[in-house]
Amino acid sequence: MTEGSLSPFLERPLHVDGSHSTDKEKLARLEYELASMKTEKRLLEQSKESCVARYELLLSRKNEEFSHLQSNFDFVYNQRKELQLKVKNQAEVLGKSSSDSEQQVRSLASENKKLTAKIDKFERALQKETGQREHLCSDLNRELAANDQYRERISVLEAENKKLVEQNTTLLERSSMLSALLESEYARKNEDLNLRVLSLQKTNNELQFKFDLILQLKTSIELLKLKNASLSQKLKSLEATKSHASQLELENAALQAKFDEYFGVISATVECHNSSSREEVVTNFVQAFKMLQNKNLVLMDKLNQFQAEISELQQSHQNLRDEIDSEHIPQINSLRTQLSTQKNIARELEKVKILNGKEIEFLRKSLKDMDDLTSKRKLMPSSLTPDNTEKVAMNQYLTNLEKLVDEYKQEIEQLRKESNKEHVKHNLPTKRPRLIEEDDVKTKSTHSLTENLELLAQIKILKDECDQLRKKLRLFSEDASRSSQQILELRSNPFSADQLIKQETLDLLRKENLDLIGKYLKSENIDSIPKSLFVRQENDKEILQSKINNLLKQISRLKSVYAEKSRDIVAILSRFFGYKIEFIPSPVNPNDLCSKIKLVSKYVSSEHSDSSAPYLIIDVHTKTLKANGNFEFKNICEELVDQWVSEKHLIPCFLSALNLRIYEDSNRLK
Repeated sequence: MTEGSLSPFLERPLHVDGSHSTDKEKLARLEYELASMKTEKRLLEQSKESCVARYELLLSRKNEEFSHLQSNFDFVYNQRKELQLKVKNQAEVLGKSSSDSEQQVRSLASENKKLTAKIDKFERALQKETGQREHLCSDLNRELAANDQYRERISVLEAENKKLVEQNTTLLERSSMLSALLESEYARKNEDLNLRVLSLQKTNNELQFKFDLILQLKTSIELLKLKNASLSQKLKSLEATKSHASQLELENAALQAKFDEYFGVISATVECHNSSSREEVVTNFVQAFKMLQNKNLVLMDKLNQFQAEISELQQSHQNLRDEIDSEHIPQINSLRTQLSTQKNIARELEKVKILNGKEIEFLRKSLKDMDDLTSKRKLMPSSLTPDNTEKVAMNQYLTNLEKLVDEYKQEIEQLRKESNKEHVKHNLPTKRPRLIEEDDVKTKSTHSLTENLELLAQIKILKDECDQLRKKLRLFSEDASRSSQQILELRSNPFSADQLIKQETLDLLRKENLDLIGKYLKSENIDSIPKSLFVRQENDKEILQSKINNLLKQISRLKSVYAEKSRDIVAILSRFFGYKIEFIPSPVNPNDLCSKIKLVSKYVSSEHSDSSAPYLIIDVHTKTLKANGNFEFKNICEELVDQWVSEKHLIPCFLSALNLRIYEDSNRLK
């Protein structure tokens, strides 16, 4: 339809003549024109929806082609993820600008609603009152003008959409050409660097295995130290017995002196009684001699006992000294030599591990820088024709890396040769070789990095514009009265907490990366590290500490559950099998809770207290059985052991028979 058919009021203005028939004709004409306008509006909306759907299909196809191209290499896919995260952050920053466009769309939708409301009011007013026809005509003219403005805006948006589609096609063509050019070179370099990294990881794993062996040797050395301490305690006890033996010898000498004194007394009494009569002297001498003889017998018994004890102690002392000289002293000497050799090996391995770790870190960093350069070159639209200077710089960089790896290997071999020699200084500082590059290579690399950053910024701007226009198309295609769906989320959601932690670490890593890149571009002397690296390490420590705290809580909960369940199991065993079971930990290894088992019968009489009740001790390691208690209990155990264990080797039957015997004895006493 033409403009004249859409606006008949401008071509044929209304003439008010007051007749009813003309009013009806005009009203019918107006209704017809309204119906035609509605059909035209519906057709326009259908054409607009079809255009939008067609453009969306075209965009989806292009996106599928682009994703198909990107699926050939994994690293570009990871870079795409990072760029998407950056785009999301940029979209949040540009939310204000998009909110303005959304407000415009909402205002247009509200105007559209107002227009439809006015049309309804106009229809109702035509039925009720015919006097307001002029006012309705002016409103209708205003609405038609607004519709014309809508059509103009739709045409402008379609033109912008066409331009965006053309720009998208050009970008896709450039990206496909870039990927085709850089795919072969990137794959070759990536394979070489991956092989190097795998070889270094293999050497690192071997060193870790050797380090674990050294740790095992250290634990065995600690156990031998404990044995050495116990033997030293035995030596101290032997020294105490030596001192006791010396004291006994002194006492023996004193007794010998007293014996001599007694004989002196006898001679003195004989001399003093020479003046008295012969019979009195004899009787007195006999009495004194008997008394001295009795005392002498008592002292001789004590002397024999002490001499027997001294001989036993000397024999045990000699046996222990022989045992120490024959077994423990050579073992201690061999262990000391082993300890010294293992310490030397540990020092050498620690040095090699440090050097390999530095080498791996440097190669990973260089690999990451190289991958960043290749990815940035893939994203650059202006790098379709590769420059010879950049190739020369890249080859120089790779040769420098190979030289550095060779120098590291030579240093490691030199250290190994020096460790085999005698009288070597272990704590010499090893200087890390510096990466030597020419000034022109540095300037070219910095220049290429700045160009890559500028091109990345341009690509981001274009992508942001594409996203904004896509949002506008979606908003126009969707219904204005669509209800917004809200997603409820729990406050203590573990997924959201994990996402927050990951986002925080990602932000810290991004800041650290930017600071390190800035320091590298400024070509400063790297004597210090940026603060962001320290902050990121502290964040990693906090995350690990939280994980450790959670694990400690889990361990404490498991220990409490284990204690409760073990008590329940012991109660069940006591109830159904008739023995109270108690696990005695090993004095050498406290973690070994099952070295000895204490069995107390359930039917022991209540007269015995818990400490004096008879019980059995089963040693699991030595496979021995020991009975502790009164004489009757030990006799019963010996009889039943001879009957069931020595002859038939049936320990369960022995325990059952012992329980029955104790039950019968307790009933008999009752």
